[in-house]
Amino acid sequence: MTPRSGDLEGLGKAVARARANVALVKYWGKRDAGLNLPIAGSISLTLDRLSAVATVSRIAPRPARAATRFCQDGVAVEGVAGERMAAFLDRVARESGVEEALLAEVQANFPVGAGLASSAAIYCAVAAAALSICGAKRSRSELSAIARVGSGSAARSAFGGFVEWRRGQRPDGRDSTAVQLLRESEWEVAMAVAITSEERKRVASRDAMTHVSATSPLFAGWADSLDADLDAMRAAIAARDLGSVGRIAEENCLRMHATCLAARPLVIFWSPTTLALIERVAGLRREGVPAYFTIDAGPQVKVLCRGPDLERVAAALAAEPGVIRVLDARPGPGVEMIEGEAPWS
Repeated sequence: MTPRSGDLEGLGKAVARARANVALVKYWGKRDAGLNLPIAGSISLTLDRLSAVATVSRIAPRPARAATRFCQDGVAVEGVAGERMAAFLDRVARESGVEEALLAEVQANFPVGAGLASSAAIYCAVAAAALSICGAKRSRSELSAIARVGSGSAARSAFGGFVEWRRGQRPDGRDSTAVQLLRESEWEVAMAVAITSEERKRVASRDAMTHVSATSPLFAGWADSLDADLDAMRAAIAARDLGSVGRIAEENCLRMHATCLAARPLVIFWSPTTLALIERVAGLRREGVPAYFTIDAGPQVKVLCRGPDLERVAAALAAEPGVIRVLDARPGPGVEMIEGEAPWS
């Protein structure tokens, strides 16, 4: 039962949509866990087909701390995830000068908690809707910083197309925000997303990141490699050089997962199907199709390719045993309002 039931009175609502983004230069390591400040920047592509819609309401009177404040796909979210969202909503309300509590209801059109950047889409959509219902005015860059506190990668979903989340220097995180490198219409690329499991991961990304950074002997080398990857990726995107973008993304992805395998105890996100898909992507290249994989903290494989090659790439991935389905995606827009006034100018 949600807090709207019983004696809680709704005070209006706002609705926002945000898309998942897939990191081509990964975010893996924090210098401040409370504010989700990264050890280095990251670069991603926002996808049009993977979205979350968040409805945020102001409710009165303020519910007891134990009351459910977060529902996902019609189901109340309890435990750590529910507490995290409630704390995030309280932070947005407090910083916006709103005394009433906020309630978030989210619907996602793709598997949640399965390594598809669902938290990025969810927290970015919630941040936008929460700011709107609170009547707060922020720039899109400021929205990026607010969403980042909920989930680090949510900073990138504020913008469409190719996006860079900058590390920043300030201890309060106000300069750790995302910027757009290319609008979604500026380069005709595509991404096929091979779903190999729709179940929640056994180890959450944030928990795995903390464990790996503390125990993996490869982590220091990973951290040292990121600035060079960022420089090279930025230049490759500006030049619309798919081969270089793909090579950098694959190498960066494999280094990230190497840190996980070297942790003690090890963290492994891949399945046998994940490995088979990596080989299939290499086979596509041998066949003359420029296609490049990247894998986040989960078993799903995302394959970057030219727009005209998307159908062929998606069909090749779907034919692999163990693939449940393939989502065909293209560069998508940043967060947008469905109902309510946009908080950004």
